[in-house]
Amino acid sequence: MDISPIYTSDKTGSDDKGEGTQDNPFKTPLQAMRHWGKEPFPTIYVDSKEEGEKFSVISQAQMKKIAKIYQREASKAESKIKKEAEEAAKRAANLEESKSIVISEDPALPAASASKINGLSQYRGQRVKVYGWVHRLRRQGKNMMFVVLRDGTGYLQCIL
Repeated sequence: MDISPIYTSDKTGSDDKGEGTQDNPFKTPLQAMRHWGKEPFPTIYVDSKEEGEKFSVISQAQMKKIAKIYQREASKAESKIKKEAEEAAKRAANLEESKSIVISEDPALPAASASKINGLSQYRGQRVKVYGWVHRLRRQGKNMMFVVLRDGTGYLQCIL
């Protein structure tokens, strides 16, 4: 692996288009660390404060501060990936569990009549069967869920 130094410049650098070279430096040392990707980092040069020099080695205090920020970002990214994997596993388990649920009409109750959403007002107080798509699903606490159904004629909010 090539361990050439990385250059940064607040004045002439660019975090978007920079390459870390003297001619095309990064704007910030943090972006230089992100570009390198892992520790140990190569020597990072910043704008020099002395006359006649264009770049000088980054101070140890600044390097320590930027390395700490980089490590915090890396740990956040790692925990985010871990959390997303756990959520994906949880979603997959919920999907498998939901496949076993069978919804059937209770034969003890009177038969439901099918209707479009815009025609439901005439069936107030009666059992109806509505076909549509779930437009929005909202959870209110652990026991209540609001389902907004949609068909070609309108929207209907249901409570489960």
